[in-house]
Amino acid sequence: MPRLRLSIPVWVILLVVFSGPGFCFEKNQLTLDSAIGIALRKNQSLKARDQEVKGAKAGQKVSRGELLPRLDAYGGYLRTANPMLVIPMTEFGGEPPAFTRNHYQSGLRLNLPLYEGGRRWYEVTASDLSRLIAEEQLDFSRQETIANVTNTFKQVLSFKTLAKAQLKALDALKKAQADTKKRLELGRVAPVELMKMETQVARQEQDLIHTRQAALRARQGLALLLGENPAQLREPTGRLTTKIPNLPVPDKTALENIVLKRPDIRKAQEEVKLAVVEIKKQRGYHLPEIALVGDYGQRAGSGLNDNEEVWSAGINLKFNLYAGGRIKAKVSQAEARFAAAQARFEQQKLSAMNEIVQARSRIDEAGKRIGMAEKTIISARETYRIEELKYKTGAGTITDSLLAQAAWFEATALKAEAVYELEKALVDYRLASGTIEEGPDYD
Repeated sequence: MPRLRLSIPVWVILLVVFSGPGFCFEKNQLTLDSAIGIALRKNQSLKARDQEVKGAKAGQKVSRGELLPRLDAYGGYLRTANPMLVIPMTEFGGEPPAFTRNHYQSGLRLNLPLYEGGRRWYEVTASDLSRLIAEEQLDFSRQETIANVTNTFKQVLSFKTLAKAQLKALDALKKAQADTKKRLELGRVAPVELMKMETQVARQEQDLIHTRQAALRARQGLALLLGENPAQLREPTGRLTTKIPNLPVPDKTALENIVLKRPDIRKAQEEVKLAVVEIKKQRGYHLPEIALVGDYGQRAGSGLNDNEEVWSAGINLKFNLYAGGRIKAKVSQAEARFAAAQARFEQQKLSAMNEIVQARSRIDEAGKRIGMAEKTIISARETYRIEELKYKTGAGTITDSLLAQAAWFEATALKAEAVYELEKALVDYRLASGTIEEGPDYD
C-alpha cells in the first residue's frame, strides 16, 4: 500500500495551531477570569482564612471529645519517712500486713461527666457556630478578593485606554510642533507660538508618564492580590464596558432579604447566636457538677511484694456556694457582649443596604457621565479640527488650536474615568448584593 504524503505545508499547520483560541504569544498576558482563578488559589489572605476554617473544625472535635469519658493510665513511686502499710488492713486477726517505706502503684482512672449545668453542650454549640463564622468569613474574603482583583484589573485597562488617548494627543501635538517650527523658519509665526507649543508638548508628556506609572503601580497591586512576585508583572487584557444592566429597584423588604444572604451579614448573625450561647454557658456555673468516677489498679511495696488489687467507684458532686461574685460578673460581661454583637449586626445590615443603593446610584451617575463625555468628545474633536484648519490657513492662532486640543483630550480623559467608575460601581453592586461570584450579567 503506497504511503500517503501530506500536501499541507508545515508553516500552515503551525499557523493554525498557534492561532487557536487557547494559544497566547505573550505568556504574561492575563484575562480577568484567569486572574480571579489565580487569586483564589494563591492569595495568602485566603489561605489564612482557609486555615482558620480547618482550625475551627478541629475545635469542633475538641468540644465533642469533652463529652466522652476520660480514661487515664497512671503509675507512681513514693518513698515515705516512716514505714507505712502496703495494703489496707482488711480485718483484724490473722497475719499482720506488711510495712514498707517504698510504695508502688499503677492502674486506670475513669472520669465521666454526667452533668455540668449544660456547659459542655454549650461548648459544642459554640464550636459549631465558630466553624460557621470561619466559613462565612472565608466566603466573604473570597468575594472581596474577586471584587478587588476585578477592580484592579479594570483599573489597569482604564489606564491603558487613557494612555492610548494621551499618546494620540501627544502625537498630534508633536506634529503641530513640527509644523510650527517650519512656519517659524518661514517667518509666518512668532517665536512665542513655538514656545507655547513646546510647553503643551512637555505637559502632555508628563501626563503620559504619570498615567503609565499609575498603570504600573496598579499592575503591582494586582500581583499582590494574585499572590505573585510584583517583579514579574502580568499584562491584563480585555475590554471595559459602557453598557448599563437593567438592575431591579428593591423595596425595603427585598433589600433586607438580599443583604441577609451576604456571608459577612450571616457571619454577624452567627456571632449574635454565639454571644447567646456564651450567656447560657456562664449561667451554667451556678448549677451543680456531677461526674461518675472510677479507679482500678495495683499497689505494692519493696521488691514489688505484698501487692494488692484495689478499685473504687462513685459519684462526685460539686456545687458552688460562693465565688466572690465572679460568676455573676461573667454573666453580665457575656450579656454586654451579646448586646454589642446585636448592635453590630443591625449596623452591618444597614451598611450593607446602604452599599447597594449607593452602588446603584453610582452606576446611574457613571452612565450619564459616559453619555455626556461621548457627546463632548464629538464636539471637541470637531472644534479642534476647525481651529487647527484656521491656524494652518492663518485665520486662527496657535492658542485657540491648543485650547481646542486640550478640551478634546480632557473630554476623552473624562470618558475613560467615567467608564472605570461604571465598572467599579458594577463590581461594588455585585459585591454588596452578594452576587460577585455569579459573574457579570452585562457581557
